[in-house]
Amino acid sequence: MIEAIATVVATKTGMVSVEYKRSSACGHCQQESSCNISSMAKEEKNNAQIIDVACSLELEVGQQVRIGIPENGLLKGALLVYILPLFFIMLGAAIGQYLSVANAEWPSVAGAFLGGSVGFLLMRIKSARLTKAEYKPVILGVTIPIVSVLQSNCH
Repeated sequence: MIEAIATVVATKTGMVSVEYKRSSACGHCQQESSCNISSMAKEEKNNAQIIDVACSLELEVGQQVRIGIPENGLLKGALLVYILPLFFIMLGAAIGQYLSVANAEWPSVAGAFLGGSVGFLLMRIKSARLTKAEYKPVILGVTIPIVSVLQSNCH
């Protein structure tokens, strides 16, 4: 389970909206000052994401919760979004090259474009399954604020 800490920003019957900040692995190497990916990660760090999560707990706005998504669902989603279209782009380019006359380049380009279109279309069709429960984030528990722990230890 991949976990993150989120803050409840709204509550509805059977559902809560939580806000979390995406973290990045960037900024942990010696090339941070000259790396464009690191600077893009810093810009995106300020962007908080708000998602709706099914919840049967009584939560209040401002509470922090642990949310999680199964690794299996995340892996299947990544394979569907990245690998499937890329596979069809390469397959289309290979078929175009095979059918090419006099080693022309345009059949490969056209095949890659058509293959990519097929791959993205299949991805859209298959992504309809991503609404299953194994792909949805769940609330794993409520975190205990540090302030309440310190107050209980002082008495």
